[in-house]
Amino acid sequence: MNENVSASFLDKTDWRVTLHRKLEACVDAEGTIFYNKRVCSLISAVSASYPGWDARREVTEEIKKLEQKYTDIWEYWLNDNLTRAYIEKENYRSYLKLCLHKDVFEYIKNMCARKRMLLWGSKKISGGTQMED
Repeated sequence: MNENVSASFLDKTDWRVTLHRKLEACVDAEGTIFYNKRVCSLISAVSASYPGWDARREVTEEIKKLEQKYTDIWEYWLNDNLTRAYIEKENYRSYLKLCLHKDVFEYIKNMCARKRMLLWGSKKISGGTQMED
């Protein structure tokens, strides 16, 4: 079967593989100091405008909601704990940041599952011809 296919490099790239790797990196980094950075990398990887679906907008809106939720929790806790030591306040702030990143990870994981982006398998595309400008 020798098809004459003209597909660009990006057409041949299966972004699901990249998303799988980023999701796995987050799972592997749970409980380590690298977890927040891995989630930020996942956000960057998934935030794109796909045909018929603006994932960047959807993810950004959800992150804003979650950030507001944790900001409210922080402000409520801080008002009740004004006399706590600085290190206790920083520890709680770090804990809330970790919780935020866990919620973002869960949201993106569920979003990918909902959009069927977590299914393995891809169609192999044979080498195409260079498209002229």
